[in-house]
Amino acid sequence: MESLKTRVRNPKTAIYEIPGGKFRRFVVSTPQTRKICNVPEITGQEFRDLLRTAVINTLKNLPDDVPFAGYDDRNVSVFHFLRGGLNFDLIQSLYQAYGFNRISSSFMTSQRYRKKDGWAIKMDQYRQFSVPQESHLFIGDVVATGTTIENGLEIIRQKALEQKSRIRSLTLFTIGGPRAEEILESQYRQFKKDFQVEDFYLFYFEGRFALAEADTPLTIAIPGTDLLRHQSLLTPEFELSQYEKITYPLERCVIYDVGAKSFEALAHLKEVKEYWEQLKDTGLTLYAALKERWPQEEYEDFDTLVKAKRKIWPDLPKYFLEKLHKDHQTSWSEKFIKTSKQDDSLKKLCEQRIKKLESLL
Repeated sequence: MESLKTRVRNPKTAIYEIPGGKFRRFVVSTPQTRKICNVPEITGQEFRDLLRTAVINTLKNLPDDVPFAGYDDRNVSVFHFLRGGLNFDLIQSLYQAYGFNRISSSFMTSQRYRKKDGWAIKMDQYRQFSVPQESHLFIGDVVATGTTIENGLEIIRQKALEQKSRIRSLTLFTIGGPRAEEILESQYRQFKKDFQVEDFYLFYFEGRFALAEADTPLTIAIPGTDLLRHQSLLTPEFELSQYEKITYPLERCVIYDVGAKSFEALAHLKEVKEYWEQLKDTGLTLYAALKERWPQEEYEDFDTLVKAKRKIWPDLPKYFLEKLHKDHQTSWSEKFIKTSKQDDSLKKLCEQRIKKLESLL
């Protein structure tokens, strides 16, 4: 497990850097993205507004050695993968953060489908490219399997070569997993060769989340799609937020299909409701379900917690670790443990959750 070095911490934005690597990697926490990742019933314009605000606050609070504010906006280009990439609203975000008004925009459709040996892309024929001769490229997308971004970056590289454009830097904002940096690392070598690229920047929101695989030991999970909280590199703020409401760590994934979440709200809410209906029928107790999705063995006592978390968050203030431990202990009170082990404990919670979701449909 890699660690997170604190670069910026204030009420609006916490920015951590993952040391080492071939390019710059950050994990960012904001109140907006914590809400998005914990409350799947946030949809439509509310979802887009929260995500845009998170991006703007990140851009406004970057460490001094990230040079975005000094870019000439004539050289700034935003690439959109339709439709999920529209949600990050990078054009508006860059304008609000830095006043950039001469940004070039490119668009490409991307629809993945499952093959026997993995995932592939279809319906990527609509492509509208506008890449300046000297380009700082910005992209926003959710990355699980990474099929879209892998296919898209290769097309961007080829198009830039055809147009004799130079990609000077590339920045990806994502809610995603480790495939994002695996793909960027592969492309970084090629972009260095083709364009003498100056740097790549990767910004994860709230964590570098684990991806469910066929052998992931979960009662309910969709392999290659679900981004998971457990065994992930999380921001301390996001981990703390898991103790705010019992349903947060029980959700099937950190972020459901953002295309549907933003542009087909009812279809998205139906998907979330169907998950809770499935969970209700598993026969698990609430205790068992929580231990499966959010075990947190290191919270056994405060010293064990400090020892475990110092490896991940080496410079986090002690008071934050004390808050984490206290909230965990409060959540896992003797009374809660006893109640959560009752046969119908999960079923009752699921019924409450389903009723709430039905009221939104």
